[in-house]
Amino acid sequence: MKVLHDNSKLVLNLKNGDAQSMELLFRRLYPQLCAFANKFLHDLDEAEEIVQEVFFKIWKNRANLNENESIQSYLFTAVKNGCFSLLAHNKIKDKYASLLEQIYLSGEYGTINHDSLIATELEKDFSRVLETLPPECRRIFELSRFEGRKYHEIANELNISIKTVETQMSRALSKIRVQLKDYLVTIILLELLK
Repeated sequence: MKVLHDNSKLVLNLKNGDAQSMELLFRRLYPQLCAFANKFLHDLDEAEEIVQEVFFKIWKNRANLNENESIQSYLFTAVKNGCFSLLAHNKIKDKYASLLEQIYLSGEYGTINHDSLIATELEKDFSRVLETLPPECRRIFELSRFEGRKYHEIANELNISIKTVETQMSRALSKIRVQLKDYLVTIILLELLK
């Protein structure tokens, strides 16, 4: 019970901008959080970077902390999420690095149509992202983008409000944007290498 009270007081002090409380929290949990992150990443430097970034975000957004919630649980969850994001990003990076390596090793760089190669990959990944959308959201997106329907037409056909159509489209576009953001990097890289 005393630890919970101490953590609650610590968070309250953090919210008030007390740098010593931040330092105490950092010293208390940094080694454990780094070891935890390293279990996912198997790279101590990356683990430390993730943990430092989490502490930076805690300090930056300290006004939003809740003194009634466990700061320790919050930190471990934030570190885990940071690790998963990094692993997903690295997986995508490796996929495109491998693709570029295959192009150059094959000696077909000058003859291969990079735009169509990227378009093919993008189309496959776009289809995968569409499959992950909830059915109603996917149907609304397809009616709008593939069939060229206006929002009010979609609302009438599906017997829903225009606001629902707008919300679902916003969700679909947001998810698609996040999932396909790494294509921008690949396209820029290929343009620079031309």
